[in-house]
Amino acid sequence: MAQETVKHDIRSLDVDKKIVSSIDNGIVILDDKLNIYYYNRWLEIHTGLKESEVLNRKLDDVFETIKSKTLKRKIKSSLRLQTPTFYTASISKYLIPIEIDQIKISHYSHMQQDVSVVPFDQENSLVALIITDQTNMANTNALLQSNILKIKELNSELIKERQTIDEKVLLIKFDTNFKITDVSKAYLYLLKYEKEDLINNNFFEYHKFSIKKRLKTKIMTHTQEQKVLKYENSILSSDGKSLILLNTLVPEYDAYSYHVGFILFIENATDSKKVIAQQDKLLVTSRSAAMGEMISMIAHQWRQPLSVVNTIIATVRVKQELDILDDSILEKAFTKIEETVGYLSATIDDFRNYFKPNKVITKISIANIVDKSTTFLLGDFKQFDIKFTVLNESNIEIETYQNELIQCVINILKNSVDAFKEKDAEQRNITLLVKEEHSIISLLFEDNAGGIEKSILKKVFEPYFSTKAKNGTGLGLYMTKTIVEEHLNGKITVTSADGKTAVLIELPPRLNYKKEKNENSLPTLPKC
Repeated sequence: MAQETVKHDIRSLDVDKKIVSSIDNGIVILDDKLNIYYYNRWLEIHTGLKESEVLNRKLDDVFETIKSKTLKRKIKSSLRLQTPTFYTASISKYLIPIEIDQIKISHYSHMQQDVSVVPFDQENSLVALIITDQTNMANTNALLQSNILKIKELNSELIKERQTIDEKVLLIKFDTNFKITDVSKAYLYLLKYEKEDLINNNFFEYHKFSIKKRLKTKIMTHTQEQKVLKYENSILSSDGKSLILLNTLVPEYDAYSYHVGFILFIENATDSKKVIAQQDKLLVTSRSAAMGEMISMIAHQWRQPLSVVNTIIATVRVKQELDILDDSILEKAFTKIEETVGYLSATIDDFRNYFKPNKVITKISIANIVDKSTTFLLGDFKQFDIKFTVLNESNIEIETYQNELIQCVINILKNSVDAFKEKDAEQRNITLLVKEEHSIISLLFEDNAGGIEKSILKKVFEPYFSTKAKNGTGLGLYMTKTIVEEHLNGKITVTSADGKTAVLIELPPRLNYKKEKNENSLPTLPKC
């Protein structure tokens, strides 16, 4: 009954319901026991509860998530001090749970609220809770905090990247007057210099022993035109070590797009050049071994033709002594000798062409490649009773380095021949299956010479690895793999099962000039 009296007093004396209902804030009046005396239209709309449903009920009964003790304490403090107290959204998030329409983009599922606890009627221990929607502000703050966190993370990453660049990337900066303005730690470490040895020095004065006049002119021209320049040069470190450097010179601009100087990015190519030099040595070794094998093959192939010539000459002499030599016999003898000498000459030409340096991409049929490759192996095929068969599309054409591919085919066939020499097989077969599918030409060589043990199979492409008891250089398949994959842009694999060994070479029908390495960087390829 007393509560009804208080409520009547509120409405008649202190609350103009029409005005309060139009305010864009939630207003609820309650006592220090949290009994509700007034509940405005804003709250009705946002909570979905009518004023008639909540009047005379306790606020914490209507909204069970409210922390009653905290709210009662704030009400008593406000009444005692006769001054407002506050909840802030940043601390309490919300007092009355009001779900947000999730169609709207928000960091929160509930309305974020600032709540003012205002003394209303001290005599009846009444306060007004004024609720302000701070969700937009809270979203803005959350987005700002998120961006600040991202910026901190980015700054941290940039610092780490800058440290990494300084410690890992070789670079020199110099201004438009070629005065060195910065040098990375990595460059200083490589050349064994201190930073003060280089900073403020003229770039060309510092490099005067490593940049020749022609290169200096080229650099000057590119810097004047603000163009990127790539070049290679050698330089001595402070401890006298010779280094080979690959350099990329790029213009540097400030935040306003003004040209302020240049950055020289550097790659230490010393070790890679050593690898190339070592590979060149292997190629030379391989060439020498190949020439020895080829001379042996030629000597073997020449025995029969030379024997034929000797037989013809002996026959002519005998008939001459018996005085039965006539012009027709002499003509036949000369013709046979000429044919035999022609064959010997062709063999020498093949040998010379095979070893001739040739880095020109030519169009040739696979059949022609096979014919040229087997020229030096026909004697071995015959001597060891080996049947060599080519299957399918051997007439397809390929644009590639002819001699290099011939070298690979000879290496593979020679390995099969050598395997048959050590195996006692009734039928000795080597087959070559040629296909062209999906812009790939595949050459599949297979022999039945006993196969390769699994433990050995994974080592066949290693340099100097050989299964031959003697006379094996261990370079044949290593050089074949090097040529196929590094020069012919192809792929080579070896498999073995059931006493058979298969070698698969896969090549592009047309060697792409852009993908192929710079021809000037390629050594003269030997034949293995």
